[in-house]
Amino acid sequence: MPKAPGFMRGLKLLSLIALGLAVTLFPMRQAVGQAAPESIKINEKGFTGSEVCGKCHTRLYNMWKESMHAKATEDPIFRASYLEAHYKSGGGAAKICLRCHAPSAKGNNILNLDEAPTSEGITCDFCHSVKSVDLKKKDNPFVVDAGPVKYGPNKKGDVKQHKVAYSKIQGEAAFCATCHEYSLNGVPIISTYSEWMESSYSKEGRPCQYCHMQEAPGEISNNVISERGPKIFSHHLAGAHSLTQLQKALALKIAKVERSADRMTVLVDVTNVGSGHRVPTGIPTRKLILYCEVRVPGGKVYKDKVVYEKAIFDKSGAELTSDAEIMLGYGFTVAKDNRIYPKETRKERFTFYVPEGKKVSLSVWVDYLYTPVIMQETEMRVEMNRDQAESSQGYK
Repeated sequence: MPKAPGFMRGLKLLSLIALGLAVTLFPMRQAVGQAAPESIKINEKGFTGSEVCGKCHTRLYNMWKESMHAKATEDPIFRASYLEAHYKSGGGAAKICLRCHAPSAKGNNILNLDEAPTSEGITCDFCHSVKSVDLKKKDNPFVVDAGPVKYGPNKKGDVKQHKVAYSKIQGEAAFCATCHEYSLNGVPIISTYSEWMESSYSKEGRPCQYCHMQEAPGEISNNVISERGPKIFSHHLAGAHSLTQLQKALALKIAKVERSADRMTVLVDVTNVGSGHRVPTGIPTRKLILYCEVRVPGGKVYKDKVVYEKAIFDKSGAELTSDAEIMLGYGFTVAKDNRIYPKETRKERFTFYVPEGKKVSLSVWVDYLYTPVIMQETEMRVEMNRDQAESSQGYK
């Protein structure tokens, strides 16, 4: 099938753990100021827009609006993949993609990515309208009560604008599993939740929120003091898009260097010290690349690498590199999965042919690599015709 105009394949978005490179790709939503409580109107028969929530829950809203949850439908990477998936599925991609990227779209039947509340991505009110989840119902695991009652970890706190109902699910890993666990045709595509379930983090009672929604000082509302006191759970929801999270995930060490007459062996330890799931996790097109580099006098450089990844192949034996094709179920088998488990130390060995006695410098580093399709504005210029002449006087 022909590609839709505007696709540019192979653009590499690298978050370099060693160098600390960060790029902002998204426009900033306007901050929401405080409002008089009597001016705030909740939709009692459906979902309420997030800006309404922000009038009372200003600090939480300002965190959320910078998160990838808020950008779930405006993210240019998602938009390009969704467009590709839409054409390849004959429109069927909406059922798969919007269930998580715009979950309120199902209740409102609004599939236009630029129309609210779908344009708001994963909204405040959607998450706080979920009473429970049923992970056996893969197409619609959410039990939702959209209206005047808001669900969350507070056991009391009814206010004039809405009622408050205590709910444990917003603090449990199963809530995250609704979108961060996905398989199709028997192929595990996104397995973040099951990776956590198999780890010591689950046995220690440390759910996803322990790392991704850490406690921070602050009031839950401009007008109401929470029973938990002056503290909130971070709604930045930082994940692999966060340089801080990436840097906390791995520890890297040159464990040993061995020299012989004609070769050098470098032993490197890579330890997953900060992730309760395998690294990398999520969509299989994300990879980690461990590089080992040896520089010798005179400028000669030796370099080798190890790639950590989950590789999904189709029925013909070709590796799938398109997010759209992977999510639509083109995959037949997981051909490779050497990603690093929680708290695992992976010991790697690199050998270079370097004469003994030569002084060398060593470097090891890890790149987080993601190669999505994105849409890019470009200029198309075609010369249609040309005429030429030379003249030192008049010309007819």
